[in-house]
This record gives sequence, C-alpha cells and structure tokens, in this order.
Amino acid sequence: MQIQTQTHSITIHVDNRSSSPNLRFLQSQARWIRDELDPQIAINGPDALHSDEILKLDDLLRTLQDASLTITDLKTTRIHLAVLLICSQGTRWPRRLIDRSDQLTHMWERKFQSPLKDIGILLYEPGGRLHGVCQPNDIDEEALINHWRETNTLGGLFAKQSGSLRFRPGDWWISPLFAYRAGIISTPSRSGGIISDPERAYAILMTDDSELCGPNAEEFFYRAADTDRGKFSLTSATPESRTPVRILRSHTLRSFHAPKAGVRYDGLYRVTGWRVLPDEKTKKTKYEIGFKRLENEPSMSSVLRRPTTDEVEDYTEYKRLRRRRRRRGS
Repeated sequence: MQIQTQTHSITIHVDNRSSSPNLRFLQSQARWIRDELDPQIAINGPDALHSDEILKLDDLLRTLQDASLTITDLKTTRIHLAVLLICSQGTRWPRRLIDRSDQLTHMWERKFQSPLKDIGILLYEPGGRLHGVCQPNDIDEEALINHWRETNTLGGLFAKQSGSLRFRPGDWWISPLFAYRAGIISTPSRSGGIISDPERAYAILMTDDSELCGPNAEEFFYRAADTDRGKFSLTSATPESRTPVRILRSHTLRSFHAPKAGVRYDGLYRVTGWRVLPDEKTKKTKYEIGFKRLENEPSMSSVLRRPTTDEVEDYTEYKRLRRRRRRRGS
C-alpha cells in the first residue's frame, strides 16, 4: 500500500496472502514516534520536527486509516499508543498531525468498541516479551527457577565466566530474575552484588546506594557490601585475576545513570583502583572500588536510552499483573 503526495510517499508493505500490513514496520514507526520524536518535541516544541518528518508522519497516519488492522495488530505494534501520544500532547505536536491522529483514534475506537488506552499490549501472549518464559500465575519464583532448570533454559548456571558472554551493552530485563535466566548473572537476588568465585569476579549488579558517581557513566566507584566476599576478588593482588567485569545497573540504584525500570547491562569495566576506609557509623571497613569502562565498548549515549518506552510499559504491565494475581491469591 502506497500513498503519494506531491513531495513525499510512504509505503506500508502488505502480505500478498492477506490485507495485513508489515507489523515489524509499524512497530518501528511506533518506536520512532515515542522514543525519538516525542523527546525532541518535549524539549524544542513542534519546530523540532523537520518538514520531511511531518510529511512522513502525515502519510503514515493517512495510510493507517486505510489499513486493515486487527486489535492484535495494535497490541503487537503499539502503534495505537503512538497515535494516542500525539493526541494527548496537543500543545507539542503540529496541529495537522494532532487532527489526523484524532480522526484515527475515533475510527479505531468505533471499530474495536473500546477506548484505545484500554486495548493494552502483549506480554505473556505470542509476540510478548514473556511469551514462553513464564505465565501470569508464576508468583513463586523458586518454583519458576526450578522449572527453568528442568527445561534447560536457566542461563544463570553458566554466568561465572569472564567477558560479555555475547550480551550487548543496553540489553535490558524486567528484573534480576530474568537477567538470571538470560545468563548474565548467577543469582536472581534483587539486592545485587558481585558475581564471583575465589579466583575472580565476573559481574556486578548495582543497586541502592552502591554507586558513588564519577564524572560520567563510564567512571565510578562501587561501594561493596561488608558481607560480599567478591570484593576480595576485585582487589586481588595479581592484575591477571582482575579481568574486566560486566556492570549492570538496577532501577533501584540511586544514581543519575540508573535505568527508569528493570535491569540494564552497561558493558565491560575494569578496576582502576580501590580505597579501604573505616565506617564511622558501623566501625567496620568500607571497600570502595574504582571502575572505568573499556574504551572499545559501544557509546554510553545509546545505552542510556534504555529502557525504551516499550520496555517501561512491559515492566509496568508485569508489575500490575503480579499485584492483581497476589490480591486474588490472598
């Protein structure tokens, strides 16, 4: 399907076997609107959009009016949430795009007999982040971990290895439990800490007040817990044992660089030094260990964009469904 104006055109690819548009394309457009354009407009107003971007969006919205989308298509792509965003931020977006989005919203709400905001997203269903991973009634984490172990889907059993383990900076999970399943850390504990053995340290999940912020997200001091013996692996006397470690930040971390939700992998960091200080309150010894990100890691600017709007929604929906399940079970 293609719509042509005098200066611009946009194509939504259609499966020849049906009238369904390419959902992956619509998903990318929804993310473009919500994660790239809207933050620009929030800062600079409607003038932040270039003329070609306005034309592209206008063509997209007009094409959507003629597309045969199902309610599952909307949940899969979240294009309805991008359209709602334009409508709800009336003072931000150009007027012609707001009017077009209003028309599309009314059309979809009549078609699906539901307010768009109530249509929701996919999470446990096919196409959702947690499809095949767990079910909404999996409240008992220990039982869930045993299930993963029995089905050979528990990657955390192999997390005590050096290097990136093929994870990419910016990779994100709803909680430490799912990062554990993925295999980047060897414990589902929400309290975080150092992943280590007597030989070396492999990863750190930073939570609460464990980060002492440095000049940027690539340099900082880590405050090790008094009971965490992993600090001795990080401060070992031989440089060979201090291999780069995987650094993950949790949303519970009190830091400018913490993710908005969930757990994010920020890349490989090396130890640059440490200081051992007396804690005047507890009379115990504090270990503060310096880290610097490896120079060949991808830019932190792209990493700090995670979680995306989709990911924050997945986190929020996961928490909502767990609360509802707990209330029903109590």
